[in-house]
Amino acid sequence: MDLKFWVPVGGTVLMGVAIWFVNPASMESWAACVQAAGVLLAIGWSVRLQNLHANQGSRQAAQVAVVFAANMHWAFRELNDACIKRSWTDFVVNRRILDEILSQGREVSLPMLEGRTLAMMSDLRAIGVEALELTLPHTPEGNWRHLQSYFDKRLPNIAAWLIATGNPPEANGPTDYRGLRTSFSQLGPL
Repeated sequence: MDLKFWVPVGGTVLMGVAIWFVNPASMESWAACVQAAGVLLAIGWSVRLQNLHANQGSRQAAQVAVVFAANMHWAFRELNDACIKRSWTDFVVNRRILDEILSQGREVSLPMLEGRTLAMMSDLRAIGVEALELTLPHTPEGNWRHLQSYFDKRLPNIAAWLIATGNPPEANGPTDYRGLRTSFSQLGPL
């Protein structure tokens, strides 16, 4: 419990103790004292509920931010793999997935975040937008090595943000099964 809750409760208790010793003389005085105690309790309860609601919103926003970061890490890993294999189909699919992940990241309310989580969201959004701009003009005959180097450099940054917020990145992505990547091109000849 926090101070915002205990101050009105303490005030009500003190008022009760004062009423006990002062002993109001008329019925109107008793009614006024009981009303004042009820108002103090109602104010304390409403402040407590508002505080709980604000904390819940912050926790939910932080959880969405972590899911966003984990998805970004996964998408960058997949794009890196597509560049290593020079697989145009994997690259296009995962670039679209990255675009979708960024649109979900825009839904996170930044004012509800604080500290490292806020810094992580701001940085990862910028990295994601930069990646989309860099990959948009890419063609099947493009510079795969340059893109692979870009994703290779960004993956540790994303992983570091996840670790800094207490959520280490998964060894496998959300659609991996025992290390089998989502890319089907590795099943055929290269």
